[in-house]
Amino acid sequence: MFRSVRQFPGRLGRVARRRPRTTLLVVAVFLVTGVSGFYGYAVWEWRAAVAAVRDGRPADARKKLAICLSVWPKDPNVHRLAARAARLTRDYPAAETHLNICLKLEHGASEDTQLEFLLMRAQTGEVEEVAPLLFGYVDRRHPDSAMILETIALVYMYHLRYGPAHFALKRWVEAYPDSARAYHYRGWVLERMNQPKLALDDYLRALELEPSLDRVRIRVAEMYLEDKDAQHAFPHLEQVLARDPDQAEALAALGQCRFLQGRHAEARQLLETAVVKLPNNSTVLLHLARLDIADHQPARAEVRLRRVLDNDPADTEARYVLVTALQFQKKDAEAAAELAEHDRHKALLERANQLLQEEARHPSRDPKVAFEIGSLLLQIRQEKQGLYWMDEALSWDPAHRPTHQALAEYFELKGDQERAAMHRRRLSK
Repeated sequence: MFRSVRQFPGRLGRVARRRPRTTLLVVAVFLVTGVSGFYGYAVWEWRAAVAAVRDGRPADARKKLAICLSVWPKDPNVHRLAARAARLTRDYPAAETHLNICLKLEHGASEDTQLEFLLMRAQTGEVEEVAPLLFGYVDRRHPDSAMILETIALVYMYHLRYGPAHFALKRWVEAYPDSARAYHYRGWVLERMNQPKLALDDYLRALELEPSLDRVRIRVAEMYLEDKDAQHAFPHLEQVLARDPDQAEALAALGQCRFLQGRHAEARQLLETAVVKLPNNSTVLLHLARLDIADHQPARAEVRLRRVLDNDPADTEARYVLVTALQFQKKDAEAAAELAEHDRHKALLERANQLLQEEARHPSRDPKVAFEIGSLLLQIRQEKQGLYWMDEALSWDPAHRPTHQALAEYFELKGDQERAAMHRRRLSK
């Protein structure tokens, strides 16, 4: 065999000398076939890249576009899609490079290239300046309207601007009622606007449209469990675990199901398995602590609960269970102190929730309301949400003194003297 392989080049040379025209024809056929095959592969990669961007997989798209850029280095459409994929993976220098190439190839900026520049500006911190222009594209029913609305919404979500995010998501749902991502994101925002029932409706609609959204399905199960509804939670967890039996969040939620059903041995086994991968998950630790108390191990429960409260001092449920664990250990003074703290946090949280619900039903744009909500949330250590509402107060009244005073004190306690000084300067005017 090896001898015949070594002899092949010589035989090929003799055939070429005897039949040169036939040989050239065969070589040409091979070259054309190879080139057309390579071109067909590039077309396939292009289509796959377009689908990857559309489906929210920009990293995959960038890999696919590498071959496209080598085949069509002077096609602005390819560079524009490469810019979009780079932007969506937060590689802004690469995105800018591709867009600058588009400017050269198009001898100026086409409408689509201008759109990409605007989207990048929104994503890099100028969303307020460019949002009206981007909504203009949507009003004109640009083919990329879904991408535009998603980008605006995600930027506002990242900066905890839930009101503007909800506005963009509402428009996305109205324009594209079959978009699972639009319902998923709007559900996430509605939860943070303290509208859990509406959020659950959106999550369920997202699952109708795309049943494989396991993260959404787990969150739906968790929301049912928060209402002590194991019956409706279980089918969702069953679906997730059928696809991935080791999914830690699903195992944790199934453990909660079994706890609510009184099947404590199964609950402990599931929760102990989950806590290995989720060592700081407050819900897992809380339910394990409850099982510890039921098994007459209050000291062990106390350790778990203090870990929860170290991560989130505003967890009123964990603090209330801690009171029980301390009482079982005859630590009456500590139990009384924790109960007083629990009652204080609960009152603050109830007042904050009441204001949030009123603001969601009847938006006031009143800086006094936003300030009170933000102040309450900061007191119970829900700092991201608290700072969001403080920013809302200042967006409605940039000179609102109580907000500047509260933020100056907050940043001083955090050791951020620069931001504290900025608010102090506003107070001195």
